[in-house]
Amino acid sequence: MKRLGQILHISKQNELVVRGDRKEFTGSMKDLPRINSFALDRSIKPIGKVSSIFGPVDQPYFTLKPEKRVIASGLEKLVNERVYVQ
Repeated sequence: MKRLGQILHISKQNELVVRGDRKEFTGSMKDLPRINSFALDRSIKPIGKVSSIFGPVDQPYFTLKPEKRVIASGLEKLVNERVYVQ
């Protein structure tokens, strides 16, 4: 399991925007997670899948498409939480 970053906010499309951790990504494309990789919270429960990657390669941003159970429980609770990728 690798740390992905911190959730910044919820987009208008109900996707979670994550700022990647600088020390996890060395600027190489092979260090970035793949699209559709599962994102997990600190209790190792899946919260969604990586749907896009944008921004600079050394500190990228990600959007996560949340799972249905996460939408039902409330996305606002996840803001400022750290997420991990499998």
